Amino acid sequence: MIGELRLKVCGLTTAEDAAAAAGIGADYLGFILYPKSPRHLPLARFGELRPRLPARPTVAVMVAPSEAELAAAQAAGFDFFQVHFPVTDLAAARRAHAAVGAARLWLAPKLPPEAELAPELLALADTWLLDTYRAESFGGTGHTGDWAKFRRLREAHPAKTWVLAGGLAPDNVAAAVAATGAGTIDVNSGVESAPGRKDPAKLAALRAALAA
Repeated sequence: MIGELRLKVCGLTTAEDAAAAAGIGADYLGFILYPKSPRHLPLARFGELRPRLPARPTVAVMVAPSEAELAAAQAAGFDFFQVHFPVTDLAAARRAHAAVGAARLWLAPKLPPEAELAPELLALADTWLLDTYRAESFGGTGHTGDWAKFRRLREAHPAKTWVLAGGLAPDNVAAAVAATGAGTIDVNSGVESAPGRKDPAKLAALRAALAA
């Protein structure tokens, strides 16, 4: 943690970057299993990295995974499962809930600006991640999201853990936390030198911005 803020560093592809993330206080280490992501890490490669990772919970980042994909990620030893899905695809959310349970599931709906969360969805996961909406992609846009909507959802459903994602970087993270009241944030491209490679200086700058 950095102060009272929990931090997930996502898009990790090397043990060295995972150690650097842990070194600034990351609570969670995120690995993207989605093949279309420029930060895609094959499951076999995660298995090779796992013995060298720092002692932090690991998060498998997936997009509408099948039962087989969820089972494979569980077998690989992930602690949590961040599942992105179209907000209208209730079957994907229910499938993930059935496979891993609400306590280990981070649901990340692809939520258009005009859309709201269906009440039946909220019971499926204890943790919800809100990323920037882009019609053509699932997260990883590098753009900031709707901070006001995040705050409204967080305040409306305080029993859930809400994770803020989308374009967070050293120069805007303090403002993002102040505007949203987020207790957990997810950083990725804002602390990179290239897709999938974290920049130690940017990680340090992020910590400094949050600790100020």
